[in-house]
Amino acid sequence: MKMWEINLDKEVFPLSLQPVMWREGGSKEFTKKQPNPNVAVTLQIRGMKEKSFSQEIAYDVHEILFVQLEVENRGSEGISRVIVSHMIRDYFAYIPNTLQTNKGAGEFLFRLVRWRIDELSSGEKAQLICQVNASRIQIPSRISLRATYTFQQMGRLYGPLQTTEAILIQQ
Repeated sequence: MKMWEINLDKEVFPLSLQPVMWREGGSKEFTKKQPNPNVAVTLQIRGMKEKSFSQEIAYDVHEILFVQLEVENRGSEGISRVIVSHMIRDYFAYIPNTLQTNKGAGEFLFRLVRWRIDELSSGEKAQLICQVNASRIQIPSRISLRATYTFQQMGRLYGPLQTTEAILIQQ
């Protein structure tokens, strides 16, 4: 995360370049004590043949793909109200009853995968996995996938933020 520093009344406050909504109004005392959150959210894909998830895979039409969303709290403080959303593209069909998570509540709404986690402690990871079928014939040769997420830490709401992209390349 890139940081800028600003000098207000001879005190230095780091400012994140990621989109941030400040709920408390950014008072000096609160800002000074606030640790910078360190949260990693990833979207990765794997096919039926692969054993591990990755950011880029090659796939065939009608192949079943596993989509994994992972949230890791790498910071020193817990986070709460984590919401991760991923829109299943038109080229893919969600396979019913394949949505599984080890923490929180995942749901599938039309083409949207939405995952809510109430709390995630420091150092804790959570995963959501679902399956999709590359069902359409006219799929672009290269597809980029992303998810968006928001979370709260110590009364501040961060986001919406985006995961790095996962790339699907048609064989």
